Amino acid sequence: MARRRPLSLASAPVTDPTTASVDHLFDTAADLRRLVDLFCDRELPADLLDAIGAAARGLAARAEQAPHWDRQEVLAAGLLAPDSEEGRRTGFPYRAIAGRANPTATPTTLHFGDGVVTTEVTLTPMHGGAPGRGHGGVLAGVLDEFAGAAPSLVDTMAATASLTVNYRAPIPLGEPLQLRAWVHDHDGRKIFVRGDVHRGDDLIADMEALFIDIDYAAIDTSGDARH
Repeated sequence: MARRRPLSLASAPVTDPTTASVDHLFDTAADLRRLVDLFCDRELPADLLDAIGAAARGLAARAEQAPHWDRQEVLAAGLLAPDSEEGRRTGFPYRAIAGRANPTATPTTLHFGDGVVTTEVTLTPMHGGAPGRGHGGVLAGVLDEFAGAAPSLVDTMAATASLTVNYRAPIPLGEPLQLRAWVHDHDGRKIFVRGDVHRGDDLIADMEALFIDIDYAAIDTSGDARH
């Protein structure tokens, strides 16, 4: 099967290139991410809350006047982009889990080798569940996003059909977690993926997932699709 190319913004910036670059967008999202993280981690005084609220309302009013980004244009550009680290870095920039343009995301860098995809992620206070612990649902989302790269090991792209996460230990905050994923079996359009999460030598979680090979070029990005 011919490999489908990953989605990318390399040839289609999401904003007017005369006013902002993709890296400018990502840097600003990182600034917002830092603010949200501090908001969830500190006891802020009333005057600071007032200042943050006023700034947020004013900036939101300005942001509402900006045009929506063109999902179909971004998708089309990504299908023509080369398979590269840069393509993976910029693909689907606003996605919830790892989009670098999403201030609530956890951007990661993927590494491919010896039939395994690896990455490292650190959950922060805005990803908290029980006091001092990461939320299991956040880690499940990270695993869903991350394991979705494994089908490229068998030269295809696929969507999640099912995901099972087994939590083996409390999820730490502020400590690097090492993630691995690999293709366990491949049967036609079905790609079976397994993976795990470690903090050093400690097993934090393991997972199994089923992905279905799909044609990304046929995706309806209008927001009207129901299937």
